[in-house]
Amino acid sequence: MRLVTRRLSTMAFLSTVFTIFLGLAAVRAVYGYECSGEGRFPDPSTCGVFIDCITKENGGYFVTQDNCNGFAYNATSRICSTQLCASRHERSITNEYHPFSQICESQPDRFMCANCKTLVHCVKGQAFVRQCTEDFYCTEKLGFGGAVCYPNEPAECMCLRPNEFRVDPYDPQRFFSCENAGSQPETYKCPDGKKFDENSAQCVNQIGFPECVKSGTFANTQNCGEYYSCIPLRHGWLQKFFMCSGNHLFNERTKTCEDPCTLKFVCQQEGRFPDPLNMQHYFECFVEAGQMVQLRYQCPNGYMWNEISFGTGKCVEATEEYADYPFAHCDIPDDLCPETDPCLQNPCFSGVACTFTSIAPFYTCGPCPAGYTGDGETCVGLQVTSTIQFLVKMCPVGYAGVGGDCAPDSDLDGYPDTELGCASKYCRKDNCINRPNSGQEDADGDGLGDACDSDADGDGFNTNSDNCPLIANPTQQDADSDGQGDVCDNCPAVSNPSQRDVDGDQMGDACDDDIDNDGSLNAADNCPLTANGNQADADGDGLGDVCDNCPLNANPGQEDKDQDLLGDACDSNADLDGDGVDDGVDNCPSVANSNQLDVDGDGDGDACDADSDNDGVDDTTDNCVMIPNPSQVDGNGDGRGDACTPDFDGDRINDANDNCIKNPNVHATDFRQLQMVALDPQSASVPPVWVVYDDGAEIHQTVNSDPALAVGDHVMIDVDFEGTFFVEDTSDDDFVGFVFGYQSNAKFYVVAWKKGPQNWFNQAERGVTLKLVDSATGPGTALRDALWLTGSTPNQAALLWHDGSIGWTPNVAYRWQLHHRPNIGTIRFYLYRGTNLVMDSGNIYNDALKGGRLGLYCFSQEEIIWSNVKYTCEDAVPQAIFDDLPQNLKDKVLNTTGISTRSLFNMAGRSSLPGILAQNEPEGELKGSASNEPSMRWVKNKPCN
Repeated sequence: MRLVTRRLSTMAFLSTVFTIFLGLAAVRAVYGYECSGEGRFPDPSTCGVFIDCITKENGGYFVTQDNCNGFAYNATSRICSTQLCASRHERSITNEYHPFSQICESQPDRFMCANCKTLVHCVKGQAFVRQCTEDFYCTEKLGFGGAVCYPNEPAECMCLRPNEFRVDPYDPQRFFSCENAGSQPETYKCPDGKKFDENSAQCVNQIGFPECVKSGTFANTQNCGEYYSCIPLRHGWLQKFFMCSGNHLFNERTKTCEDPCTLKFVCQQEGRFPDPLNMQHYFECFVEAGQMVQLRYQCPNGYMWNEISFGTGKCVEATEEYADYPFAHCDIPDDLCPETDPCLQNPCFSGVACTFTSIAPFYTCGPCPAGYTGDGETCVGLQVTSTIQFLVKMCPVGYAGVGGDCAPDSDLDGYPDTELGCASKYCRKDNCINRPNSGQEDADGDGLGDACDSDADGDGFNTNSDNCPLIANPTQQDADSDGQGDVCDNCPAVSNPSQRDVDGDQMGDACDDDIDNDGSLNAADNCPLTANGNQADADGDGLGDVCDNCPLNANPGQEDKDQDLLGDACDSNADLDGDGVDDGVDNCPSVANSNQLDVDGDGDGDACDADSDNDGVDDTTDNCVMIPNPSQVDGNGDGRGDACTPDFDGDRINDANDNCIKNPNVHATDFRQLQMVALDPQSASVPPVWVVYDDGAEIHQTVNSDPALAVGDHVMIDVDFEGTFFVEDTSDDDFVGFVFGYQSNAKFYVVAWKKGPQNWFNQAERGVTLKLVDSATGPGTALRDALWLTGSTPNQAALLWHDGSIGWTPNVAYRWQLHHRPNIGTIRFYLYRGTNLVMDSGNIYNDALKGGRLGLYCFSQEEIIWSNVKYTCEDAVPQAIFDDLPQNLKDKVLNTTGISTRSLFNMAGRSSLPGILAQNEPEGELKGSASNEPSMRWVKNKPCN
């Protein structure tokens, strides 16, 4: 394809490249500093801070301040030196390979230009990146000791002629287009492996990649850290280019990037042995002066080492067998891998992954654990959430414990595989190491958790056949023949298989004449399942206001077609602000506030109430916005009133133990009050069976069912949602997942994970999908088919993201983490297997649903465990999400919620509420698979000792 210079002709081409959003420079203007001239000068008041003085055309200076990221600024050499400021600890190279780190390899301590708009501070080989603002470009200036963001220089970065494409002088992969002379350049980037050619105005192959001659994926023999794929077209080839990260090389045998250092040969005994990295080489091992000596030799070109027997061999003419070697065509430098493994010295913070690199000191540390900040070697446990600050001590994914006292957690249920010395219950050894059980239930107290104890109560009967699996009853008596033994039956004389007990008084609803314990007998109670002592019924429909889904509109049938908990009689389905609350009942109809918080009860939601707590102090200046404190007493002067210290929302749960410090209605993860939603209700298939453990933080689904949801009762806006997936079934390959932003059975986000591809209703691919469900029909075959399809379906569901790299594996624990920030329309999903991050969606942008409820999702898959589930309210934005935002959203974050310095999933999220609640469960007893309704039961915890 060839491009002409007219702008309208460029659109098809520009769709194949990536637009670069101009970032806000990470510097700030300085007022009051007197510049003695143009240049870069140290700030005498602060170590590591420097001032840039740039001459203005009309006189005076542009004055900005920046810093050397903890290192001292050397005014003589005009560089960020290797000398640490007094407050810093020694640090290693960048803990994650920054794409601009290569710039610093040749000059590790200098200011460099990565491209026309990007300035890089190189400090000890680390890349610290700054973006130049509008009308400023990166250029080299002697008075600044190297690169600086400078107005209207250099000419190579500016638009000098109209209708022109120009290559970036610093980075041939980047280029910019000019509409007019003097206009702002519009910046683009060629795909990886290509550079921009000004003559043809096209992205072309980088020098060094072979041309395609056959179909497949191949290593670049000149640099095996690069590889390319060849796809045959009708005329020619489609060639795509890729790059391995770090010092990994492309293995043509496995078609993956691998660390060659893991195959490094070490002499164990005397003899001659093949080099596992290159069949042309071999090692000679012999003992000299009591030490093992290792020498490496190379066969002549065209020859390879042939092992005749263990420790002996010779060079022979190379054969096709040569191609079976991991890096057969790669020339691997002798010094690529260190002689010893530096990670054996445990240089990283406890629980942080250590990996080889090809650059001294030959290792990098992974990111700090959740709740910590730092470079991976030194991690500090400080958490900042808006105006609330407190210390957090947590272990990274794949580990459990408290603070720096962490140990592996194989099943990701929050308990370590080995006993730790810390006092917290999360330091106790997991009583079921290979099967998640975040409640650690142990009915017989034998130290073996019920989850993996074949006889949980120790009465001699297998748990699967025991009619009281958690209470010893060797006689197995069951007077009412309901499958529940008499000693554990809350209605021993009345059949009630579900054991439902709404008021938690140990008497089952089937034999309790006052189910909700409100003083009104069931026959006369207008809300028999919800306590309401006053029996108020404003619309006179026979249903009390507290259990009436339309309390002001008579609707004795309580019809609710869309299952949004608002009856059809008063549901107009008008929702101006997209928060899932009907405008007719929304306390802020034009401001999204799904949780409908109204702490002063004046009818105006807090989101649109200038004085939320009605204490006479406007929220913008109130030091306790949710608790009335007209005196505004703040004894320690920290900006937070004494009235809301240490409990910001007044729910009597201290902030350190509160999942939602700004919502008095939510303080712990709890899925005991589940609303069960069938997404294909016309099907005759078996409905799902949900079993709840760990006070609502662990849920099992035991049968193969049609698509269904189990939705909790807490309404969330800005939410962090995490949990552990574990599928025990080995015979099926279908969907496991969760939902968030649930507003009705036709509007929600769903994350679904398929083990393998399958064409049933239509094609479902392997991997994880994120969809926005906005169904015109609601539950039924059309929605069912749309959920099965890996793709978008008009008027049903839109595919927002898909990663087909892996499917789930049975009996393997995976940890998901989800961030949803409706205020900026941003979603991000992470998936871990053990300690390894195996999936990162990147920022996904969608603002259709402004909040809603959370829940679990299954489709044709049985034996699923969602364990150690946690959700927290968090309006601040994680740094990783913030860094990837476009500039307009960055500005919005900085002007509102701010950036969170913590990893998001660090609250204990454990419920301390006693009792069992069951709302929205069908009337009558559930009959298991014989019933056409989904079933739910709860398993109470035995108190932890």
